[in-house]
Amino acid sequence: MATIITVHGTFAHYTTGLEHDAATAADSLQWWQPGSTFAKHAQQLVSSDSSDVTFTPFVWSGDNSELTRRAAGTRLLKQMKELEDRQEPYCVIGHSHGGSVIASALMESAAQRVPLEHLKKWITVGTPFVELRKERLLFLRLPILLKAIFIASLMLLLMFSISSVAEVFDGGWEDTLESQLQRYGISMGLMALPFVVFVGITKYLDRRQLFFYRPGVIKRAREKFSERWLPLLHPDDEAVHGLSSLRTVKFNIFHNTFAVPFFSLASVFILPIAYFYLIASPTHMVGITNFLRDNVYATENFERTEAAMMDSRRKIRDLRRQIRQAQDKLDNADTDLRAVLNARTEIKQLREQLRGIRQELHQDYPNLVQVQRTRRFHRRFLERDGKPCEGGTLCGGGHDILLNSRLMYHLVTDEASSWLVDEEVREGAFGNLIRFAMPIVLVPVVFGIVAVLMVLLVQLLAGLFSSFASRRLDDLTWFEVQRSALGNDAEAEIAVGANAHPSWIDRMPRTLPPELARKITERSNREMMTSLGKFRNAISELAFAEGNEGQIAKALDFLTWRELIHTSYFDVPEFRKFVSVTVSQLDGFQPNEVLRNDPEYAATLRWLKEVTPQPPTTEDLQTQPAAA
Repeated sequence: MATIITVHGTFAHYTTGLEHDAATAADSLQWWQPGSTFAKHAQQLVSSDSSDVTFTPFVWSGDNSELTRRAAGTRLLKQMKELEDRQEPYCVIGHSHGGSVIASALMESAAQRVPLEHLKKWITVGTPFVELRKERLLFLRLPILLKAIFIASLMLLLMFSISSVAEVFDGGWEDTLESQLQRYGISMGLMALPFVVFVGITKYLDRRQLFFYRPGVIKRAREKFSERWLPLLHPDDEAVHGLSSLRTVKFNIFHNTFAVPFFSLASVFILPIAYFYLIASPTHMVGITNFLRDNVYATENFERTEAAMMDSRRKIRDLRRQIRQAQDKLDNADTDLRAVLNARTEIKQLREQLRGIRQELHQDYPNLVQVQRTRRFHRRFLERDGKPCEGGTLCGGGHDILLNSRLMYHLVTDEASSWLVDEEVREGAFGNLIRFAMPIVLVPVVFGIVAVLMVLLVQLLAGLFSSFASRRLDDLTWFEVQRSALGNDAEAEIAVGANAHPSWIDRMPRTLPPELARKITERSNREMMTSLGKFRNAISELAFAEGNEGQIAKALDFLTWRELIHTSYFDVPEFRKFVSVTVSQLDGFQPNEVLRNDPEYAATLRWLKEVTPQPPTTEDLQTQPAAA
């Protein structure tokens, strides 16, 4: 008895199950199922030395997952061991990632030192072998919970090291240098013990889990199973070429200025955000107040001159009132010449007195304007009801939002006017106009300049950030694309790409003979033309399907998935016969009379010779470089 084990590929088992009866049409079954067209074809053409060939499918979940494929490989190895125990010859045929499942089973058998002597051939059909490499650092290969324990195991050693350094700098060494070093060495060894034990355990588990990276396992797998591998690959297989190209196909997804528009728009709101942040921050508002009090106004100096200054200010106000009254008399004098002259004389005298008082005031108090500004600041923000606020700082301790907002308004109005307009000008109506107009003109101009400079600075920084981040984001995006497409869910490994051969086999597979490859291509093209006709007839139905999901579902209904070369291999009679002939040439199998009498038998044997690796000739061996 001999057995053919068939291993389906990714998602292949979702559309049909194993349950069927004699009435089930062979064409409606998947190639790997008993009773399928391929199964019947193989059993009609191939027999074993003693009886018919057993056709046994191996069913796995079919998920595009590296861990799932490895778990399936473990189960497949168990099934192969059962055939080994019965000393029964067998071969394994895997399509697509079914070949990856077989390769995983063989690697595990090499790790367990199980030679699988009765495995006559393992045949992969259109298999893209995922190439992985393990993370270089042990820490990166650990699951997230073990990463946390890894760091925790270091804490005792870290705390001891920092404590020891602090003790050295504090002059805590009391013994001799030799005894001190000895004590610290022993203590450090004990403190490092949890970390050393944890690393030892994790390295042991890591070695067991990632056994297929061990050089010895790779060497045994290559020696035992490389010569028994027969890859069957169409030169235009979409899956193999598509996944293989992932390592080289890369274009920019994120433009190198992708973040500039967002940050530029955000920078427009920096000024109001900064304003609200400041008035809501007691610490900053008290700091601004104290800076103005000590560095701008110097409030401790104004108290000595305040009384005299206020007396002079009262005299000035009285004289101004008298000048206004005299001006009223002049306006009402009409034709009374005496009254007019008296009024003018009075106005002149009052103005001379006013000028004299002002000159005297400025001579006695050169910092008069500063004292006046200080008084306003002190009265508005450092006093309440005529009494100093607690601590001599901003009333409310910066928690009064309204007072804080008044302080900020004071800075951009009163102070801005004081810096540019002399106090003498501000006393009159014209001065009051300037006092209110100056901030209206000045503040927007200053803030506008500041805002423009901030936007330009943010754009510069955002450009630098975008240039750096776009490259990193592109790398991460393509990493996730590769990871998803290759089904890499192994946390300790990184998907590098896909190849037409396993990483532990050096030789590249030969593609199918041109005649056979052309027949598969023609079959795929016929299916494609049929599907296009269905699409053309259903365009109106697709156009009026409700929602995108409905349109996609409708479109998929017209696909048989035989439109791809990757899924068309076993639909071609010549390919099924080719695989049957391949199996018939293995030890423990043989071609029956039907196959021997087939007119295409000789041509199929010629095809088999074309794809089968030939042992090196004497001339090849002579041209190979000598081993170092």
